[in-house]
Amino acid sequence: MFSIHGGELALRHLGAVVLIACLALLAPSKALGRAFVPPNHRIFHGVSDTDEIADYHVFNYRVGAHNALLQDFYHWATPLAGALERWGATRTRGVLSLSTAPGGKPEVISPGAVAHGRGDRYILRLNESIANSGQVVYIRLFPEMNGHWNPYCAFNSDGTSRGASHSTRNFRQAWQRVVLIVRGGARAVINRKLRRRGMPRIYRAGSNDDAVYERELVPRFLPHPKVAFMWVPQTIGSPNVSGNQPSDYWPGRRYVDWVGADIYSKFATAGVRAALTSFYGHYDRRPFVVGEYSPWDNDYEGSFTRWLFHWAESNRRVRALIYYRSVFPENEFDINHWPAARRVIRSHLNKHRFDPLPPGT
Repeated sequence: MFSIHGGELALRHLGAVVLIACLALLAPSKALGRAFVPPNHRIFHGVSDTDEIADYHVFNYRVGAHNALLQDFYHWATPLAGALERWGATRTRGVLSLSTAPGGKPEVISPGAVAHGRGDRYILRLNESIANSGQVVYIRLFPEMNGHWNPYCAFNSDGTSRGASHSTRNFRQAWQRVVLIVRGGARAVINRKLRRRGMPRIYRAGSNDDAVYERELVPRFLPHPKVAFMWVPQTIGSPNVSGNQPSDYWPGRRYVDWVGADIYSKFATAGVRAALTSFYGHYDRRPFVVGEYSPWDNDYEGSFTRWLFHWAESNRRVRALIYYRSVFPENEFDINHWPAARRVIRSHLNKHRFDPLPPGT
């Protein structure tokens, strides 16, 4: 038999244990929390941006649902101000698909130059602008990196190497550098992590107290923006040679919040679909994003789009799909050219599984 005082202590202790257990069940894991996944096992659907908010609303009207994500295709050194404004105005979460070159033009910076601190000014600007906005931003960094059409790929279309500045080692280091700086934290800690990975300090400084930090207004503590990084290679390398497979570009689990892949009806052969499923199963500890999909250029019956949505809904780690309609309206990717696919999308987006409004928007 216990005293009233002892009973109160026991009940309080029991209550605390129950509360902690409940919070543990309700709270997402650290990795999922940092990834900013949709709540309650739901899925975000999105669309590529044309820089015109009206076009986003037209797409919503055509598919009969508010799209939770808006993806912008930017190249290195492009300020985020316009994208941040559109993401806020449309009540979406932004997806920044970041390349090292404007579409079809020479690269602004190489992976090797990024890894060795030649692009730090822009990386710091990303950290600051996203943090100041208060918005959640997904960075789809250097997407389809094992596709030769992208300048940061290590290989040309004929399988020849693009040289040391574009090696997969430099790619992995460039990725790690962007993540370490954009995520923020104590400048000295970031510098120590960079040095451990064989890279120079921020701005290639000689020490943590280098005069360059005062001159460039780099604070001792970089802000922590609400940002998650999406690693989205091709499931099959192009060229399909040794050294150009997804795993060759894997920067390490600490630097990736989402894993994903792209798929288009035109190329969605049985082999490509099988490769997507195999790739999904291989990277089994991250939420999954279909970074780009489209019924272009042969989904007249909507069968590809129907298959993709069923695939996404049956694989629980798939938490986002983004429709690619290019970066301008009224082209071959426009959903109005594919009425059967549009009906499929409209049907699925009006299911409870798809979340039209991200938390906080």
